[in-house]
Amino acid sequence: MNIGLTGMPGTMKSTVGKELASLLGMPLVDTDEEFEREEGRKISDVFADRGEAYFRAREKEIVSRVCSGDGKVISFGGGVPIAEENRDIVRRTCFSVRLTAAPERIAERCSGDGSRPLLKGDVEANVRRLAAEREPYYADVAHFTVDTTDISPREAARIIAAEYEKVRGGK
Repeated sequence: MNIGLTGMPGTMKSTVGKELASLLGMPLVDTDEEFEREEGRKISDVFADRGEAYFRAREKEIVSRVCSGDGKVISFGGGVPIAEENRDIVRRTCFSVRLTAAPERIAERCSGDGSRPLLKGDVEANVRRLAAEREPYYADVAHFTVDTTDISPREAARIIAAEYEKVRGGK
């Protein structure tokens, strides 16, 4: 079983994923990093040149591929659960953990980061809008939720690892 981390940008999925992978001795795969490696450029550049539809189609290919096999920590891009096909894959292949945080904390973490095309402009307003749109999708795939508003990535990883061990032990 893989461990999949979902949630809004700024909930520390990538950072928590690194801590969790290290803690459990599992490889980490970050779907956004995979996309940028394969495309040879930043997501924001691809959005600008090719549009969101192209990005989402390629994202589905990456999700399908990285979810094959077991024993990985996978940090999913914030929009992955929007597509039903992605949600189905995540449900089948991952112990899925939704990371949340207060909108103002997310905005604080993401302000000044030009790599997030859907958060440009009024970051906090865009965070609130995206969270309202995406929350049902995150909830739909989540087996467990961790609020990262006021905890460190290491503490979040420890909480997730403990819950993952409970699930694995229950088999």
